[in-house]
Amino acid sequence: MLSASGDDHLDGNKRDGTGRSGLYVDVENLKADGRAMVQGLVENWPDKAPRPTRLSLYVRADQVDLWRLWATSLFTDPEVKVNGTQHFSLSSSKNSADIAIATNAMADLVLQRVTHVVVFSDDSDFISLYAAIRDDPGIPFSGDKVPFLWIVTDREDTLSATVKQFFPSNKLHIVEAGRNQKENVMSLESSQHNPAQSPPAPSKDLWIEMAEAVLRDIPVGSFKSTDCLPVIRDSWPNHPLARAGGAEFGTQFKNNIWPILEVRGVKIDNPERKPIRYEMTEQAKHTGVWV
Repeated sequence: MLSASGDDHLDGNKRDGTGRSGLYVDVENLKADGRAMVQGLVENWPDKAPRPTRLSLYVRADQVDLWRLWATSLFTDPEVKVNGTQHFSLSSSKNSADIAIATNAMADLVLQRVTHVVVFSDDSDFISLYAAIRDDPGIPFSGDKVPFLWIVTDREDTLSATVKQFFPSNKLHIVEAGRNQKENVMSLESSQHNPAQSPPAPSKDLWIEMAEAVLRDIPVGSFKSTDCLPVIRDSWPNHPLARAGGAEFGTQFKNNIWPILEVRGVKIDNPERKPIRYEMTEQAKHTGVWV
């Protein structure tokens, strides 16, 4: 156990003056917006806590490989850990991720893997985790600088009114929900074409680069997601997506690359049938702009 006396007062930071946050995300709680919100949070990190060096995602046990593929391809820093939450019964499944997050966060903090705990969830069950960190004499901090931050969304009916009323406001950070991948791409391209009206656009992420490679190499006409696998392998041979199987590749393609292609004008020609077949259009190939 750490000492909270003398030179061991860290104000939540490492002794060399730098802090290391652990970000613990209840993915199921964030629902369909999870990927966009996690990416947006890491890219626009609040100044209430040091930047994360560990990212722990808590997902359904049958989706661990998919989330690991997504997270490790997107983030090189922080270190990524994907935790499968096994639901043993309908009545107790709601708290499975909460218990795992609280347990792992305390362990990481006490063992000095991190200096700050940052939880991203709209559940109201993390007051006890905050209290445990605040009241544990072995956690190094001084004054009111409890090394804890609770990230919540602006969705209605998330945290209870009681939590909002009594939980320290400086330990809460609110992020915007509902911004999907297609909207992110449109915002990016809009800012690039209207520099006088918008701040400098962020650099393109890897999914957009992959989508551009597909636009370049796939001919006009009908195609399957797996027809794009050689394109990814040629340009990114060491990327996890290049080694993905057909079904896994198809899922990642539809979730991450297809929304970008759709903005450009690529269509799905059989939306009601499986397997999905996409349609590369002349518009997508030759307009040169995002529509």
